[in-house]
Amino acid sequence: MVSLYFLRTFVSMTDNLNISGFILAGGKSSRMGTDKALLMFQDKPLLQHMIKRIEPFCDKVAISGQNSEYANFKVEMIPDLYSGCGPMAGIFSALKYSGSDWNLLVSVDVPFVNDELFFYLISNIGEYDCIIPEHTSGVEPLIALYNRRILPVVEEMIKSGDYRLTNLLSKLNTSYLDCNELIKKHPRLFANINRMEDYQSI
Repeated sequence: MVSLYFLRTFVSMTDNLNISGFILAGGKSSRMGTDKALLMFQDKPLLQHMIKRIEPFCDKVAISGQNSEYANFKVEMIPDLYSGCGPMAGIFSALKYSGSDWNLLVSVDVPFVNDELFFYLISNIGEYDCIIPEHTSGVEPLIALYNRRILPVVEEMIKSGDYRLTNLLSKLNTSYLDCNELIKKHPRLFANINRMEDYQSI
């Protein structure tokens, strides 16, 4: 729930920003055995939940994915321009499609991300190429802000066969945001759903 205080702060903070949002739903869901974007969460498909989650923070929202069933969600779908490259292809395709400098990219399988996290990310926009959550267990490059100017770097890596997101971040002016305090408040903030047992536990 977005409080009135946070809403006013957000409107003031983003007055001169234009942010596009992309749900990364192009994975094969091989460990799940079914398309996890269509699994039910809080009485709605997970993909619909994630769209509603980021809509308040974005001027436009699209889906990076190619399942024809996604058309039911009335949000534009962005197909991968490269195949077999994992999440790197989704990042490239989203940024290539985007008309915004800043872009919020969020994987479809992290249902507990919240407004506080998105406020935190957006409030730290500055002279960076990307803004990445970081905590004691690692970094979260698939719940992050990316500037469209990194497109040539992403494409160069794809063409060279290097699809590692950590290598991408090392080539960019990356801002790593300490999210440990947020995790103390929201322990499942970055929990993702990869296997059926993960899904059953939520």
